[in-house]
Amino acid sequence: MDRKRDPKPITRCGCMAAFRMKYDQKSNEWKAVEFASDHNHELASVSDVQFLRSHRKVGESDKAQVQALRKVKTRLYELFQHVDRALARIRHNEAISSYESKHSELAIQTQLGMIEKHVVDIFTRTAFLRVRNEIKHEQLLFVVNRLENDGNRTYTILEYQRQSFTWEVKYYPDDQRMQCSCLFFESYGFPCCHFFTIMKAEHLNQIPSTCIMKRWLKTAKSDPPYKHDSQILDDVIRTARFSALSASCSKMCYFGSRTSEGFEELKSEIARLQLRMEVLCNLNTTTTQDIIQDGLNRDKIVRDPIIVKTKGDYGNTSNPNPKVRRCTICKDVGHTRRKCPSLHTQQANVDGDSSDALNEDMV
Repeated sequence: MDRKRDPKPITRCGCMAAFRMKYDQKSNEWKAVEFASDHNHELASVSDVQFLRSHRKVGESDKAQVQALRKVKTRLYELFQHVDRALARIRHNEAISSYESKHSELAIQTQLGMIEKHVVDIFTRTAFLRVRNEIKHEQLLFVVNRLENDGNRTYTILEYQRQSFTWEVKYYPDDQRMQCSCLFFESYGFPCCHFFTIMKAEHLNQIPSTCIMKRWLKTAKSDPPYKHDSQILDDVIRTARFSALSASCSKMCYFGSRTSEGFEELKSEIARLQLRMEVLCNLNTTTTQDIIQDGLNRDKIVRDPIIVKTKGDYGNTSNPNPKVRRCTICKDVGHTRRKCPSLHTQQANVDGDSSDALNEDMV
């Protein structure tokens, strides 16, 4: 038998993309000294980003919670119950945030009213609050230089009372694309305050589409996801489907629980859909089950062992006819030799005989 391990997958492709930081001791700050965005390979899609090593991490709060559950000797199935409840709360809060984003609007607070109104209309509430902070910070910025290049304009921006810091923003009029030296948009996905300074200088009424990431929009979940051919296992696909349906049902249950009419209608629809889904599931699994039944003998199938709730000793379930304890003196059930009635009777007779003999000797 060949027991050699399979070689590791090839992950080195000579990609020249890099991002390097340098610590400046004088200003006590970290500064970007190199940023190369040229990749020689295909990037991971939005649906596959979660599997990257850099995106898989466990926070300190999650570690502390797991350690706390471990100290109180929480069982594994109880831990997953806690996880399910936590996910239910997250989906519930997400449904509330989505409802508030779609059915409520925040007041305009900045002088760039048309741009801020556009931000309110397309971004979620959480994303809007972050973008509005950048719009407010734009009031401290001003353009000091404008340079016309081939196909773009380069703006130099300063901040009020911080003239030692400068930023350069390249604006491409053809597609209204922008590139800022602060790399805030590339890092967080939100337009930076320097972008809004250029929008004001170019007299734009709304944020260009090239400066918007779809993940922060209100329509992010309603838009069809990017589909591509992949070799994903069926179990993984079923788990992803279950998670997506659970999130959708959580939102539906939230709205259905708000009124009594919605509650009754949702109950009847769930019962009807449940019967329909059972019929579809049985139709898909009938062919596979027929093949298994024809090719295998049910008596020879190895089945799962009996699940025992206790740990160590099985208790009364291990022996249906337990051994009965008997007295070693009289062989009766219900007592031991220390409490045997016959032993106490013999001891009483011995004590009585000895007392009679003592009385005779004294006489």
